[in-house]
Amino acid sequence: MPILLVTFLFSLIALSSLGQTNYLDQGNSYLNNGEWSKAEKTFRDGIKSEPNNLIYQSQLALTLIEQKKYEDAQSILYKILKEDNKNIGALWYSGIGYFYAADDQEAIKQFERVMPLLDKKGGQYFSANWFIGTCYSNLLKTSGLTFEETDRMFACLEEYIRLQPNAADATKLKEYIQRKKKRRPSSNVKRWVDQ
Repeated sequence: MPILLVTFLFSLIALSSLGQTNYLDQGNSYLNNGEWSKAEKTFRDGIKSEPNNLIYQSQLALTLIEQKKYEDAQSILYKILKEDNKNIGALWYSGIGYFYAADDQEAIKQFERVMPLLDKKGGQYFSANWFIGTCYSNLLKTSGLTFEETDRMFACLEEYIRLQPNAADATKLKEYIQRKKKRRPSSNVKRWVDQ
């Protein structure tokens, strides 16, 4: 009799899991197809089902970023990072969101926070270097860079080129670095602005 009961319970569990929606796979499928509003709805439904699921929340933030709803996305990411300040997905998406919102200072902060958590052989690592270097090069044209920030810009762009020597933008970035190094003022200049 107990074996029959156990078999029945396993059957019920299997049947109930078949009826559940796989929010992550479905939402990511919509994301991959550029169906942002469907992805958003799917992840919101997933969060209703599992309110503490940080993955659903991170993916929802990504769908909002893709729809240019940057403040809404950052609000969600802020809550995630308050709960788990080393959440790689939330840090990464926050950096991406700030980058696309043209808030280079905040993007740099988030990418610098996530950098030590990344696998140095993975794609996100070289991408983080690209994002940081690009943000600094954007700031160089507007508010300018300190000597240390300029060093960091060069280091990140050079690391990106080292890791991605055949990237489409590698030659252009090498030329950019050489040109900027020639134009760079001495360390006594507090802030360097250069077009």
